[in-house]
Amino acid sequence: MDEFELRLLTKEEAYIDDEEETKTTALEVLRKRNNLSADNTDLTCLMGSYTDADDTSYYNLQPNLSDKKFYYVNDDGCIEERENYNRFFAVRPVLYFLNSNAYRDNLIYDKHRITRLKYGEYPQYVLRESSNEEKILNELNKKLIGQTLTKTGKTYCFYYGVNGKRPSICYGTEYLYKEKKYMPFIATTSLDGDMYLSTGDDIDPYRIYWLKVEPITWLYDEDTHLFISEKTLVSGVGFEFVKKGKSFKSTEMYEFLNMHLKQDIIPSRIVEENKSSLLDSSEPLKKYVYKRYGKRG
Repeated sequence: MDEFELRLLTKEEAYIDDEEETKTTALEVLRKRNNLSADNTDLTCLMGSYTDADDTSYYNLQPNLSDKKFYYVNDDGCIEERENYNRFFAVRPVLYFLNSNAYRDNLIYDKHRITRLKYGEYPQYVLRESSNEEKILNELNKKLIGQTLTKTGKTYCFYYGVNGKRPSICYGTEYLYKEKKYMPFIATTSLDGDMYLSTGDDIDPYRIYWLKVEPITWLYDEDTHLFISEKTLVSGVGFEFVKKGKSFKSTEMYEFLNMHLKQDIIPSRIVEENKSSLLDSSEPLKKYVYKRYGKRG
């Protein structure tokens, strides 16, 4: 497909009022779903996103920088104002193809008249211990410790940050096992409050989680030709200014979306015989493995 851009929903694109329909300005595809709440992926939870018991997430909207107003959608699908520095809201990207004919043959239509597109891929859900994935999970851990996993050559960029401070950046390494892709991850140390995975389990900040790299599902809005991520993908990103100006494009959020996430959702090509090394892993992961299993190699 041709070149694309990523951004966030605006407040107007996300506004739904069930009591006063004449004031509703939400995109048609969101109105069809009756609310704006979005499910978290496990990666979003591991990054510290606010999540409720139903796995729905608080996620960011585009700010009104001229009025210094920042907004988010809560887990009930309502829009509220937020603090600029809060990094614990999720990111639900909006995708726009510069060539509107690039995607038409790949649209998926369902019985509820909601059109979807499978485009790109990203680490989203953890392998479950109490399922048929347990064997794969054990094999991945053994091969990681023995440094015999094959890397695809791709890394994912993530922002770690606490409220009021500039973030640090970490990278997750993608591995290939039996023709499928996985990424190991340790939860952010800035987790605040009770956090849960889609499995219903509490998050343990001292263990390795393996996430499956899976296709991203986008909801298509026919009027605007925009695609909205069906689920939130990541969190930890704020709205600090990274260059002069007061437009959305001058913020850390826009930079993350179009410098990092834009590249990260493009599927990797497999690099043959590219064996894993703990020296190439993220620092938290390296410390965890060294502490638990001893330094290797």
